[in-house]
Amino acid sequence: MRKGILCSTLMLIFMVSIPVVSAEYSGEVEYSIGDSIFDIELNGDESWTNDDASDLLCWIDENHGNNDGITSENEEENYEASAHQEMVGTEVNHYLNGVVAILEEYAIDLSFEHGNCLDTELVTISYEGKFSFDTEPSDKYVLLFNTTDAAIVNNLQVNYCIFQEFEVQSVSGLADDSTSEECVKGFRIAGEDMEIQFEVAKSEDKLIPAISFISTIFVVLLSLGIFTQRTDQTH
Repeated sequence: MRKGILCSTLMLIFMVSIPVVSAEYSGEVEYSIGDSIFDIELNGDESWTNDDASDLLCWIDENHGNNDGITSENEEENYEASAHQEMVGTEVNHYLNGVVAILEEYAIDLSFEHGNCLDTELVTISYEGKFSFDTEPSDKYVLLFNTTDAAIVNNLQVNYCIFQEFEVQSVSGLADDSTSEECVKGFRIAGEDMEIQFEVAKSEDKLIPAISFISTIFVVLLSLGIFTQRTDQTH
């Protein structure tokens, strides 16, 4: 098996590396808000083809099996269980206001034809998880993702649909990025950290009472002025 640095789902999402090669890869990850902005859920899918698919499965056979060149269902299950055990409870590469995220939940599922790892043409990977930030509430936030410099991440599309109660102020570190009312979308850029600055949305419900209160004060003062003027005229 060729040796190189291949970024599998673990490295692309959580900065944990395993050996494979280059860029016969595509992926997409959806981030959504959990109970609050401090709890982020993720769901992703990846496709590995040709040499990268073979290298990934041969690596699994070597590190989670008997290194006989055959990637079996048992070795696949060993890898999936190991990924869960090694990752849950660890720090990952998202930061909110400078506080690193902790991975609380993670599950991964591989799909491929078991057999000779060198004959593999396609591996698909699905994963889901949840990470949290132990940070204080604020009116302003900066979400940072520390991106690996491996070029393979340029084929990973990310969708951050976590801004239902916020207003996005700026986005950097994503290619072909777009911003809607709830989502920021784009592709990772190898070696360039992603940064999204956002603020708590100003509530119209809070503005209306304030405006009403000011209007009431104005009317009262105006009425007092008129009343005073009339009183002066009567004298």
